[in-house]
Amino acid sequence: MSRKRAFCIGLDGGTFDLMDPWVNDGFLPSIKRIMEDGVRATLRSTILPFSSQAWSSFMTGVNPGKHSIFGFKEKVEGGYSLRLANNSSLKVKTLWKLLSEMGKRVVLINIPMTYPPEEIHGILIGGMDSPGLGSNFTFPPHIKEELSRVANDYVIHLHVGAGYLDSDAKRRRAVQGLLQMIEARERAVLHFMDHHRWDFFAVNFSAIDQVQHHFWRYMAEDNEFKEVILRVYQRVDEAVAKITARFGDETTLYVMSDHGAGPASDFVIFIDEWLRENGLLQFKRIHPSRFLIGAMADFLLKLLSKKLPSNIKDSLMRFFPGLRAKSQGFIRRSPIDWSRTKAYSGEHPATLRINLKRRDREGIVEAEEFETIRQQLIKSLEALEHPDTGDRLVEKVYRREEIYSGEYLDSAPDLVVWTKDFSHQIKGGPIPRDRGYNGIISRKAPKEFFVNGVHRLNGIFMAKGQNIRKNVAVQPMSIMDLYPTILHSLGMGIPKAIDGRVVTEIFEDEFLVKNPIRYIDYDIKRDSEGVPRATYETGEEKRTIEQVLKGLGYMD
Repeated sequence: MSRKRAFCIGLDGGTFDLMDPWVNDGFLPSIKRIMEDGVRATLRSTILPFSSQAWSSFMTGVNPGKHSIFGFKEKVEGGYSLRLANNSSLKVKTLWKLLSEMGKRVVLINIPMTYPPEEIHGILIGGMDSPGLGSNFTFPPHIKEELSRVANDYVIHLHVGAGYLDSDAKRRRAVQGLLQMIEARERAVLHFMDHHRWDFFAVNFSAIDQVQHHFWRYMAEDNEFKEVILRVYQRVDEAVAKITARFGDETTLYVMSDHGAGPASDFVIFIDEWLRENGLLQFKRIHPSRFLIGAMADFLLKLLSKKLPSNIKDSLMRFFPGLRAKSQGFIRRSPIDWSRTKAYSGEHPATLRINLKRRDREGIVEAEEFETIRQQLIKSLEALEHPDTGDRLVEKVYRREEIYSGEYLDSAPDLVVWTKDFSHQIKGGPIPRDRGYNGIISRKAPKEFFVNGVHRLNGIFMAKGQNIRKNVAVQPMSIMDLYPTILHSLGMGIPKAIDGRVVTEIFEDEFLVKNPIRYIDYDIKRDSEGVPRATYETGEEKRTIEQVLKGLGYMD
């Protein structure tokens, strides 16, 4: 009897809003066959729908309050500074760690939040948070050499946004680079499928997310880039066809995205300035000479970003190790006067923290004031209006306990700001009036870098296999549900401690009768020995990740 296997294909940022019309028009034949021969559902991401917390919830089956990832940056305990979060920040075991402990062989290619690579029973090739091909981004380490032989043009993450796509020539190079990245990743997947034993295989095609961030606005215009996003989807569709052609009846296919996508609005909200105007935050006075240093650093950084290719800029940045710090510290995140600040933007500008006594190092808010200030923030932010239409800019402001639960709830930001359709972007720091901004709610400056496609809550889910129902749409499900659903399709027990559920609606009745859901006592907590030891070893590696995050709109 053949063993059960599962294969998960990530279409990072994939959205049915684009896929359904293209499927109907015959542009995505592989996706169409999966829909007709299997099931589909809307896949709800995390709030906020960012790759760090979304992929972490996929790989652990629990919400951020249990796995502790609330963004690409995390607050340093005992202070206000932030550091980059990665796989070593996860507090619970991953799906592939459980599979490894149960004797299953696993292959992972380019899944976000897998750097530093953990020890598994199989192969792990790190995702976008890996600092580069020169880093230790694979397990076992020697797999990096095999990957290089199979795909010597392999790219972990193309720095599409690093060069400020402000010319047609740059845009053409970006598109070609994305297509080449898909081709190299496809080649790697097919090699490791054919030459290594596996029970569970997962790969993420990140080019979809990247092209949507930078080319969404061109779909509404009559220009040579109008169909660029479609071209990327089609190339991934070709890769899906080649991968699934190798499946036997024993393999269940899962296709998912960590979040959806949609157009960004033309407006930006300067949240720190809004807090200052409402008497909740104060900046320190900066000596003019220090401001000049920051302004010069910011100018040089933008000049490098706009005028030089990514590889040359990365080399030059080695000689200016303080450039990014000066720029962000003085211009984008002016120092806060904690002695006069009650609330401030957190790990991401769309999150807010209260400067609480006995919790924060220089906290000034008494415990009995905490909820009053939160309620004040919620009421005032939800009343913000669009300057042109009068519509609400903020759909909802969530208290952390409304969307998270678990041991690490206290590590979460106190409030999470959800703008209308998640389309209005939020920035920290004072208003950069020298760039043409004159208000807390401003139209974006045309020469300043912003992504024009942003994330949406609703992603995609599809499944196909011997025990999967055919041509059926089921009710929306959570990204946390994939973990237990994959385990059940492999005939394995489900840890009692996870938040996700087995989506029984996707399976044939006969399979469910013969394979009742089993729950097991399995300690999902990572012990100290299970935490990856490596981290970003140099300032250059840290800057590389910051460059990736800025290019995707995660950082100011």
